[in-house]
Amino acid sequence: MSGHSDSRRTSDHDRYRERSPARDISRDIYGGTRGYNRGDRQLASHSNERGNSTDSTHPSGASAERLPELPSSVPIPKNGGVLRLETRDHCGTVGSAITVAVNHFAIQSLPIVKVYQFEVRLMVPASSQRRGSDKVSAMQQAKAVLKAQRLWGNNFVFDNLSLGWSTDLLMPKGESRTAFLDLDGHTAEKPNQIEVSIRNTGALNIKKFVDYITSSKTSGVHSSDPEIEDTFKALNAIYRQDPASRFITRPKSTAFFIRAPSLSLTLQSTGGVLEALRGAFQAVAYSFGHLSLNVDVVCSAFYVPNLQMIKVAKAMAGISPRQGLDEIGSTSMFRAGCERLIGMFFVVRHLNSVRNSKKMRVQRLSPSGARDTSFEELDRSTGRAGITTVESYFQRKYDIKLQYPNVPLLVSRDGMFPLELCYTPEGERYKEPLQGNTFFIIPFCTLLNEIGQETADFIKWATSPAFVRAQQIIDNVKRFAWHTLSIPSSMGLSVSTSMLHIPGRALLAPDLVYGSGISRGEASGGQWNLRGKQFLKAARFKSWGLMYLPGGTRQADDITLQGFCKSLLNSLGILGIGTPRGPPAFLRGNPQGDLKDAVTELARKTGGHFKAKPEILFFLLHDKANPQIYKVLKSVCEVELGIPSQVMIVEKALKDKGQMQYLGNVGLKVNCKLGGMNSKVEEPLFRQMRFMMLGGDSSHPSPAELRRTPPPPTYCALVASYDSSCTMYSAVATSQVSTVELIGTFKPMLSELLKRYKRRNDILPEAVIYWRDGISESQVPEFMEKEVTDLKATFRELGQKVKITIINCVKRHHTRLFPHSERGDKLGNVLPGTVVENGKKDFFLVSQSALQGTVRPCHYTVLLDENELSSDEIHRLAFHGTFAYGRATRSVSIHPAVYYADQVAERAKLHVRGTEDGAELKDVHDDLKYTMYWQ
Repeated sequence: MSGHSDSRRTSDHDRYRERSPARDISRDIYGGTRGYNRGDRQLASHSNERGNSTDSTHPSGASAERLPELPSSVPIPKNGGVLRLETRDHCGTVGSAITVAVNHFAIQSLPIVKVYQFEVRLMVPASSQRRGSDKVSAMQQAKAVLKAQRLWGNNFVFDNLSLGWSTDLLMPKGESRTAFLDLDGHTAEKPNQIEVSIRNTGALNIKKFVDYITSSKTSGVHSSDPEIEDTFKALNAIYRQDPASRFITRPKSTAFFIRAPSLSLTLQSTGGVLEALRGAFQAVAYSFGHLSLNVDVVCSAFYVPNLQMIKVAKAMAGISPRQGLDEIGSTSMFRAGCERLIGMFFVVRHLNSVRNSKKMRVQRLSPSGARDTSFEELDRSTGRAGITTVESYFQRKYDIKLQYPNVPLLVSRDGMFPLELCYTPEGERYKEPLQGNTFFIIPFCTLLNEIGQETADFIKWATSPAFVRAQQIIDNVKRFAWHTLSIPSSMGLSVSTSMLHIPGRALLAPDLVYGSGISRGEASGGQWNLRGKQFLKAARFKSWGLMYLPGGTRQADDITLQGFCKSLLNSLGILGIGTPRGPPAFLRGNPQGDLKDAVTELARKTGGHFKAKPEILFFLLHDKANPQIYKVLKSVCEVELGIPSQVMIVEKALKDKGQMQYLGNVGLKVNCKLGGMNSKVEEPLFRQMRFMMLGGDSSHPSPAELRRTPPPPTYCALVASYDSSCTMYSAVATSQVSTVELIGTFKPMLSELLKRYKRRNDILPEAVIYWRDGISESQVPEFMEKEVTDLKATFRELGQKVKITIINCVKRHHTRLFPHSERGDKLGNVLPGTVVENGKKDFFLVSQSALQGTVRPCHYTVLLDENELSSDEIHRLAFHGTFAYGRATRSVSIHPAVYYADQVAERAKLHVRGTEDGAELKDVHDDLKYTMYWQ
């Protein structure tokens, strides 16, 4: 913001606002009359595009339900006291003042009566144990809780874990009560009971809790004080109990779903196996100086209920539903699809009504089918045991002749079950990432940051403009209907039905410095173009090669490829990149051949043709190419050869329409990979001290991958800038035990990055800002103890005094900002540069413009600040930094140090090589250490 007057800042912001359509939002959404507007016709059209099976003209297009209207105000219950919180001081001063609506609904009152807390324990008594374990299953617990009302009454709230709360004094403090509850089928000869014990641990300390939230300058719902923590737990449980009894959810989950035509969409690209459900998120929050309920819209993929598991297994294997199991039932391909069922629940229909309702989890598959799988069966009439097959057992016991006796059996704790007799239950979530045109085969375009059909279908349906999402959130509030709940009211709790209005500021976008000059004011909307611009530090190359890998129905001939090479060189030259005049060394590869040898041959041919080591290799692939091709190309180039590489999709690179824009984007990546700098943002702080931007992230296996034995590792990455403008980065990556978030080898990784910095600058940095991704509130103490301690120790061992700032960057949250006092973009989003303070050096920032849907702000929290940066300086660093992301002409959603760390961690997965001892992560070649090869 340096060098710009407030008047200019305001006028630029206003000019951008004037370019967006005037929009208006009704008072029932934001509680105000300013914001975004949309015609009902436009919204009905939006709803139809999302595939809703309703012809409702509901204003948001979100629901055809007849939802009750919310009261304009909610009275304070007789057992409640009004919660009055002081308005927090805001430290930032730069930018124009605005007001935004946020999807948090204030808790207006807290109990003035005693709310007692109880320890709850459920166990299976020895007489009812079937397998020698006293652990209660989820189904047993659900049934026991319904019967436990006679023990703890109707005003009791149980968190389904170990705690409960009630305004009734069930027993004096410290005393306990135990009861045995009879479940279905209980008899004296065959007991089926659950033992329930509750113990009064005392009343919640509401006064201490109120003092905490009224005096605290922090935010979040985690505290080191057990009494404060217990009150947060109680509030969450109290407001979770009702939706958990009515909606589809999981234990401890904050997401709730309903199967309704207007809230679901069958994903036809999955063969009708999956459906997307739109649900509601709800959680207690302490943010922006308010105690509130955070309500949002969530979408998730579920298995369509009542499907035969054979159909699911075929879809998982990428096998056509029309293909018979006689042909593929015993193949490795079908078995691989069946293995992906491990971990999910299923139900059966051939048993009695009680057992048919029981959900069972797939633990493993049988080695063979029902015909070849035998077990010892006890004949109860004779008392003798005999050997029988599963096929003959089901024929004799249930009069069921199996159609597919050769396919694997599903094995659970309850026995072995033929696939054809197993069905998907209600509410079974699909836990793997949505991918391509089949579940099993990920298309090549997915690896190039593109998406497959399932993902595209899901995103199209789930994504809503901000003005639609705001109404969907209000619809969710109507479904929760807090004002009608008797237990919260009896405890003195009440919640507002209007979104909070929070003061914020609109920051001015930075000027961008290119080789052709300074671009002033062009990026005010969070996006710009390369027209008339050349890179600030343009790279050069002379020795280059190109490989074309045929595939698909369209084959490129030599003349077409020669013309493309000329277009590519021309586009790169326009951007300032020094290019050769002649054509590349060319090789037509075989996608089914030995790709490693082919890449090596291309490098050899290129070196021989230009009498120099190849400086860059280009690869042209079709969009349906096997993803393994991409992995091999990147692994060979980046690990073995040390040559920058650029993969392009034939269908886009050779298409006349949009080719210039596509090749311009390729130019952004190529320049970074060759060690160039596309542009930079002038930052006054960087002229005062030698700064280093450090970014860290960990990439964990998916739930499906965690079911493997052994599971794949977690990949961690550190990236660090090494130039004076903190624009060019170097990176290191490592692997460690699955799901461990903190980087175990932080010190050696940082030491390597500091060595590289010193080689380039002959000196170490004086100040470091560490942008760390994904540290939860509960992980912060351990993070400070380990990674931050290692950071300080590394500099201390090098004898370098340094000032350190630690900033935690979180994108996985459910806070959304909506315009209130100002206009926004055409989707109803707040404008890039909107910053809302959540506490001292704790803020939410929207730095990007949305191509579709509702923008998600990034939550930045300063955990340590030895540099003593002001709030304005931190806001500027976070916002302006997003304009320095290398491969885009748009500001991005999070600081590029974090973005790059995420990309490097993902790229590390392509550098893994199999060894006799397992898999090993190979280091990137020395020649690429000072290039942004991952771009």
